[in-house]
Amino acid sequence: MERKKNKAVSFFAACMAILIVCSVMIWGFQTGWGSVTIKRLNLTSQDGTTVSSLIYIPQNATDETPAPVAVIYHGRSNHAHSNDTWSMELARRGYVVLSPDLQGGGESDPLVDRSIQAKTVAEYANSLSYVEKDAINLIGYSAGTQTVLQTYKAMPDQIKSICEVFGPFMIQMAGGIDEVDTNFCLIKSDADQYDYFFIGDPQACTDYVTKASGLPEIVSGQDYDRNGKLFRYSEIGGTLHQTGNISGETIQAILSFESAVNEEPVARPANDTAWFPQQVFSGIACVTMMFLLAALVNLLMQNPFFASAANPVPVKAPRKGAKAWVLDVLFAVVIPMILFVPVSAYVMVWTGAGTPWSKFLTSANLNGIMGWLLVVAAIGIVRMILAASKRKKEGKPMHLSEYALGGAAESRIDWSKPAKGLLMGLICVTFVFVWLGLLEGFLGINYQVWNLSTYLKMSPMRLVRAISYVLIIFTVMFIGNMNQRVLPSTGDARKDMWVAVAVNTIMTAFALFLLLLIQYGGSMMLGTGQTLIPQIDVYGTGKNTSCGALDFAFGYCYMMGGTTGVVTYLYRKFGNIWVGVIPAAFAYV
Repeated sequence: MERKKNKAVSFFAACMAILIVCSVMIWGFQTGWGSVTIKRLNLTSQDGTTVSSLIYIPQNATDETPAPVAVIYHGRSNHAHSNDTWSMELARRGYVVLSPDLQGGGESDPLVDRSIQAKTVAEYANSLSYVEKDAINLIGYSAGTQTVLQTYKAMPDQIKSICEVFGPFMIQMAGGIDEVDTNFCLIKSDADQYDYFFIGDPQACTDYVTKASGLPEIVSGQDYDRNGKLFRYSEIGGTLHQTGNISGETIQAILSFESAVNEEPVARPANDTAWFPQQVFSGIACVTMMFLLAALVNLLMQNPFFASAANPVPVKAPRKGAKAWVLDVLFAVVIPMILFVPVSAYVMVWTGAGTPWSKFLTSANLNGIMGWLLVVAAIGIVRMILAASKRKKEGKPMHLSEYALGGAAESRIDWSKPAKGLLMGLICVTFVFVWLGLLEGFLGINYQVWNLSTYLKMSPMRLVRAISYVLIIFTVMFIGNMNQRVLPSTGDARKDMWVAVAVNTIMTAFALFLLLLIQYGGSMMLGTGQTLIPQIDVYGTGKNTSCGALDFAFGYCYMMGGTTGVVTYLYRKFGNIWVGVIPAAFAYV
């Protein structure tokens, strides 16, 4: 018993040690080892609501030597930390950078119009004594490109430059750039699905930008004089609409434009960047957070109160052979893949703005993937019913152990066990959010990789809006883990456990991984934004309802696979899925 406790403590300590090292390294890269201060601001907008924003202040920015200032507006389903890579690179060059949370993500009021929030932050930036006055550099990403135009129209005399990243389609939706009379750069990915759907291939986008600019012709990468101001259009490859924050070419394009319109206090070549190692350590930290969840539950289970939730790990007959693998691949990968596009498209329509469901499910694009997950869970229920029917015909007794819910001879649920799982989940989520709150409070950083919307400071509004989604995730995880196949034993319990963790993790994430590979890998190969699996315009309105749902697969591929690995590990140690599924479901808050 003492040996198990020591191993649990060592596992937890190892996870925390890795996180501490990663945190120091991320802080070092983002701040130039202390030359930049990162803080969170809470501003009050004109309607009295709170707007939260990160601010990066380099040492060169003083009242005597005011620095250029950049305000970055994130995309539709992002948040302030989604722009960490861009913010850190500009701050390393001496810019003061503000990156606010706008409607749809982060800690600002989610019910306030983005344009109001954006103007509040821009006006605050212009009021700082240590920045150049009336010379704001606005940068927008995706939906943030429209926010930039709205901000410019509200205060044109204070804007020095505009850099729009991945947004020809948004500029078209905003009505063009006729009124823009400042230094302007538009950066486009050649594999942008949104541009392809709303405008067309890269040549069509170039033609549109040429017409919108009023210039006789536009060639990517060349500078033009437009009413005495710099105009640049940069088309880049090797990235998707969703991955601009970790695209070296995109980041260099931003830095190149900003250096062309500003005198940088700290001169660096555009290719002198630190974002890559920062993202590597963020990635390690994100993976380690999953191990930390397993380690924390494992540590709690050493306490006698929680230990009573454990069962002897039941011995179950393994399902083996080619037939078992074929069925698993069919029901866990092939069928879910086929269903993703149509299911996500129709669910987004059924739960969109103005429908009764939108009061509880507030993100249409997230609803798409959530609806698909529920369909995957329904497939799991069908499989369980068929398996139960087969056992009944064979005269075999049905015990909770067959569904990983209890001991070998238990036929009724001991509700104290899921109750203790719930308590452990609350302890875990409290620990995680305290840890992350301390990180941002003292270091100004967050574990941000691939725009994961997780790992942000808790707020009451966020908790309320997350409840419906956590319940969906719990249902999906619960049914999925009840269905997990028992693999043949090698005689080595430790080896068997890690093999099971690896197999279940891969099988859970594989459908989304393949979809990402097919859709986004295909888009990059085609180089036009077209997808290999056609997207769906449900009502023929010209609005592609399925295009946005798969955006969330980047995060959910990691989250679903990771939490399934956590549940498998804990099941192999404690004999039921209650102590794993419930705390893991909290990870999606």
